[in-house]
Amino acid sequence: MAYGASEKELSFSIFFYEEEGDVVAHCLELDIVAASDTFVEAKKEIIALICAQIDYAFSHDNVENLYHPAPPEVWQRFFACHHQKTERHKIRAEYHSSPERLIPAWLNAHTCIAPQACHV
Repeated sequence: MAYGASEKELSFSIFFYEEEGDVVAHCLELDIVAASDTFVEAKKEIIALICAQIDYAFSHDNVENLYHPAPPEVWQRFFACHHQKTERHKIRAEYHSSPERLIPAWLNAHTCIAPQACHV
């Protein structure tokens, strides 16, 4: 399916870094974290968590409680990063129970990999 102007999208920032041998993925707007042995798995897990949070909030008319920003020091590390890119991911509605509740179709993930985690 092609991306159309009528489809809604949300954007989130994801900061990847290493901690105690794990790759950590931290969504800054939601302050949720996923960790795994590999970058690929951590990325897959954080995208799934973000999509689930979005789906649940919109499906249950609870969007006002979706956003919980990460601490300022995490944001500072993210904005200091010079390895940023954006990827688009399709949001799949699983909790969606009512046709009049519109779930955004796309997640724009603005990612940054901390310098110490660049080799992952």
